[in-house]
Amino acid sequence: MSCHSFEHYEPVGYYQRGPIQDCAAEFLGKHMYVSEPRPPPEKATPREGKVMRFTPGYAAWPAGTLFYFGVRGRAEPIRLIMHYAGVSYNMHTVASSDWAEMKPTMGPGQCMPAWQPDGEAIFNESLDIAKWVARESGKKTLRPDDAKASKLFEMTMSGPLFEVGLLLNLQPKDDALKAAPAKVQECLDILKKTAEADLEGPFFGGAEPHIGDFGVWACVDLLAKLDGGALDKLGAKWQAWYAAVAALKGVPDYVACRPRAGTGKCGAPGSMMATMELDGPEKKVYDYEVEEEDK
Repeated sequence: MSCHSFEHYEPVGYYQRGPIQDCAAEFLGKHMYVSEPRPPPEKATPREGKVMRFTPGYAAWPAGTLFYFGVRGRAEPIRLIMHYAGVSYNMHTVASSDWAEMKPTMGPGQCMPAWQPDGEAIFNESLDIAKWVARESGKKTLRPDDAKASKLFEMTMSGPLFEVGLLLNLQPKDDALKAAPAKVQECLDILKKTAEADLEGPFFGGAEPHIGDFGVWACVDLLAKLDGGALDKLGAKWQAWYAAVAALKGVPDYVACRPRAGTGKCGAPGSMMATMELDGPEKKVYDYEVEEEDK
């Protein structure tokens, strides 16, 4: 189905805004109010505003708001899951200068990522958020209540696998480059010992990915940016798995629309992520900035 550019489409009895994927939308749009033309893709990416709305599937009211810093860290697999599952959401990118003021409002843990379901209270913990999204999406194959899937997801949220993101996103570039070889080797050893035995199908979830696949993929994606040969060192089985996750519905679109490395819009100033062109070419995206009245 095609995606039409007009933004304001209000069917009788149900209000929502955003790009509409509907074969009848073009006809209906001629009879409804149409706002200014949507900006070109390079102007409609998350780095243009603090709060952005994403509609990975059919345009829908957001399930909630995800709060996180402008880095690729613990929120990355959550966003991958939402894009794969077609869950619309708002992304609130928190500047480090705003964190002290916002921290007391960020749920019981006063930490991020934090998730606020539409009309409900904020809660924390990456795994709990991933499970909530998986359940609400209706995709049973994501297996939010499976202990093995949860363990795999949690493995990437702390320790050496999580520290890869810290090196890329927070450490000064020169310091990160010096520490990279030892950290990469440590992570490769962990991945081979801990996870490869469970990789029995195309995915750790078998025929379909579960939440653990997205946690590990986000980690390996960062690892491959810290060391361009990481996937080769992991071997053919891992390469096939990485490519399979990367090709899942919604994943290429998310990868294309996240803030690019080397632009200064992702990662701390002076970090590898902020200063080095670690990503491929940017593609057309479908996200748009939430309007002031919706914030």
